[in-house]
Amino acid sequence: MPVPSAPTLEEIVAEGLNKGGESSPSTSLTTRATDVWIEEIKNDIWHLSKNPKLLQITSYGIFNKGQSKYSNPSDFSSDLTLSILDGQVRGTAQAGTIASITLAANDASGEDIIGKEIMILSGTGQGSWSQITDYSTTTKLATVTPNFDTAPSSSSEYMIIDREYPVESRPIFQRDEINRTFVTGIANQFYPIGDEDFGEFILNKAPDKAYGARLRYYANIMKIDTDSTHMSTIYQRWRSIFILGIAYRQLEDNDDDKDGKFEARYKEKLFNLINREAYGIDISRLQDRVSDYS
Repeated sequence: MPVPSAPTLEEIVAEGLNKGGESSPSTSLTTRATDVWIEEIKNDIWHLSKNPKLLQITSYGIFNKGQSKYSNPSDFSSDLTLSILDGQVRGTAQAGTIASITLAANDASGEDIIGKEIMILSGTGQGSWSQITDYSTTTKLATVTPNFDTAPSSSSEYMIIDREYPVESRPIFQRDEINRTFVTGIANQFYPIGDEDFGEFILNKAPDKAYGARLRYYANIMKIDTDSTHMSTIYQRWRSIFILGIAYRQLEDNDDDKDGKFEARYKEKLFNLINREAYGIDISRLQDRVSDYS
């Protein structure tokens, strides 16, 4: 049997309104449920937990030479870990597809690079990451899995990763309290700071060359692209939460005496969801985190 497809937002809203007694809802009611109540349900989840497993993201980006301050991804909520990625083998690709890259003609790599990670440092596909699963020393063609976000081209500078350096989070006041000597190199600490949107962080050393970055973080459910695969998966996994939430709000809006029963079921499912999905280490509890780096 085929795998069931993820429900659409429209299907969830229709089912929620149906359970709330509206089998033929008006356009204005459907719009209200889609634009207001769905966002309220997301906010309910957000207030109860900032770190469900399903909101855990791994993103990749580039630390540029001489630049120590970077913006968090646009859906950023809180840190997990931040690592700097480095490699001795760097070059400019001859060509590429989303599933392969042809290394430089003078690249001396052997089959020992199979299993290593590869990143695009600049040019087409900058920030794309994958793992080499096959390599021909004759053609210089490296097959990768998963696919690159963007197919590299002859303008793409790559790096084969052979070292990863963890970077420790420190509160910004510690940076402000010390006498600093401004040096370059591989950072071993970073300082999260706030700004007007999703926050930034500062490395304790300005990179002496381009490096890769691997950031694991929790996404803010209120800022996830509603048309993304990630949001589609959330609707599939947490479908009952959204349906019950809409039904409860519809009954409450109509002053229906069933709303208390639906509210209790909705809140029970919310708490069960949080207990089931809680996972990982939230940096905010430890005091001890690219896709969108700028």
